[in-house]
Amino acid sequence: MNMNIKNSAYPIVFVVTALAMGASLAFAQMDGPAIPGERPDEAVEGNMDQPEPPSADPEASPEIVKTTASVMGFEIIPKTGTYAITADANVRKGPGTENKVIGSLKQGKRVQIVGQAEGKDWYAVSKDGEILGFVYSKIMLPVVDGTLSEETRGVLMQKGAVCDYRFRFEGKTEVEGGAFDTSDYEIRFRCAGEKGEIVFYSHMFLTEAAIKKSFHQISMDVRSIGDGMEKYLTTNFLYDPKTGELKFDGHSIPRFAASPEMEKINVKTFQEALLLVMETSISSWTDDAWDSLFAKSAN
Repeated sequence: MNMNIKNSAYPIVFVVTALAMGASLAFAQMDGPAIPGERPDEAVEGNMDQPEPPSADPEASPEIVKTTASVMGFEIIPKTGTYAITADANVRKGPGTENKVIGSLKQGKRVQIVGQAEGKDWYAVSKDGEILGFVYSKIMLPVVDGTLSEETRGVLMQKGAVCDYRFRFEGKTEVEGGAFDTSDYEIRFRCAGEKGEIVFYSHMFLTEAAIKKSFHQISMDVRSIGDGMEKYLTTNFLYDPKTGELKFDGHSIPRFAASPEMEKINVKTFQEALLLVMETSISSWTDDAWDSLFAKSAN
């Protein structure tokens, strides 16, 4: 068995229980250096050879393995992810208000969770690799970092026009209240067809926290299509990063866009979701939408 263990300011104990065999094996981080690499600032790498398990009866039920961990002496169910703090929060030495306050986190701060206290609404959290303690889970939101390191270019064929696009990350905007950010993107289109050539821009955003149960919002705005600056075409989608589900959630001006042929689809990454929202949105535009684009370009 190969294990990589990175020490922190507080001991973490990993326990693997083989229920079918009725045996348990614990790997513990102990206080005090016993072997090279056990200091808090070092990583420990070791190989531990375990005896071969007894041969299994081919007709027996498969072995069930349960993995747990211990943080500050409390058992947790391992879980990972980046979360935003939605209100100023105390960090406690255990999962419950009866435990000592050992720190605090301001609204809007982001932390990584290590796991959830078994049977309780408390997460063990870390920051920059250091275990901080326990925070009440109801004031935390899972977040997706929508940053893109590189722009994407491609070509689309729509309504008799050939459009090349450039999709790039612009930055982040703090949502009112400061609980989380939106990731913002700019898309430049250059289209050529029977009606001429046009260049126009669209803006898209992804809410980095869920707004409807586990769904994040992705919206694409095109100010060049609409009835004026205060009313323009927006297409909305909902995206669940855990399941990969992406589903259509409506247009702001139905006259300029029809419902897409495929209203629900699964994707593997948020990057794939962003590009699919762009492609699906533009493919749903009506002739009135394209006429509006070319008319404004001619003026």
